[in-house]
Amino acid sequence: MGDSSERIFIKLGGSLITDKRRERRARIRVIRRLAREIREALAERPGLRILVGHGSGSFGHAAAARTRIYQGISRPEDWWGFAEVALAAAELHMRVRRAFHEAGLPTLSILPSAVAEAAAGLPIHFEIRAFQRAWEAGLIPLTGGDVVFDRERGATILSTEAVFDALLEPLRPTRILLVGEVEGVLADGPGGHQVIPHLTPERFREIQEAVGGSHGIDVTGGMRAKLEMALRWVERDPELEVWIFSGRRPGALREALQDPFRIRGTRITRR
Repeated sequence: MGDSSERIFIKLGGSLITDKRRERRARIRVIRRLAREIREALAERPGLRILVGHGSGSFGHAAAARTRIYQGISRPEDWWGFAEVALAAAELHMRVRRAFHEAGLPTLSILPSAVAEAAAGLPIHFEIRAFQRAWEAGLIPLTGGDVVFDRERGATILSTEAVFDALLEPLRPTRILLVGEVEGVLADGPGGHQVIPHLTPERFREIQEAVGGSHGIDVTGGMRAKLEMALRWVERDPELEVWIFSGRRPGALREALQDPFRIRGTRITRR
């Protein structure tokens, strides 16, 4: 596949770029390293088109839990909570944007609160022109989890995965890299948890039926949502590859952008 046809969505997980145990604590050194790795990969493969989204980690999550915005708007003062979560998400977003700029990566910030609308927690409208124009101009669209207006609840929170979900058909990524702290989707093996190197929707169903429910395959909490979303994505676009891997090892993201088969993680495909 030539560089010019490679369109890659990268999600930098909130647990990777922030310290989730301490509110509003960004891991600036990690963010700078990831930015440098992207720049190094682009220097080698200038035709790549990438879009970067990031989780909000200890910024947005702490504010969201405190204000209960994820439950929607039930009284006028909830809009103050909406603004507070938006501010927390934007604060981390600006740190990521600055680190990218310092690494020599030109970004265009496109926050969902300005371009998306939801109903019952799911995006129903997404203005995509800015993303397309950014790619045409050689800029990196930078987005992330954010609060958005919701026709039924007043407001809701869209995760980075939900943003990618809305952009899947219009932007047609060839690969999606979910870069977090965990090395991939784990299964119980003789020596403890082991990374499953390759999963398809069919294989996942087989594993679930064989072990009953989700036992034997460790997809608790956030990983379950990520995996279910990834399986849906490859069902919708059979050409798409999704990778789940850890960005903690220096060089892992750069290698993933240079050659996906150097990734040590879980590859998810339609077949």
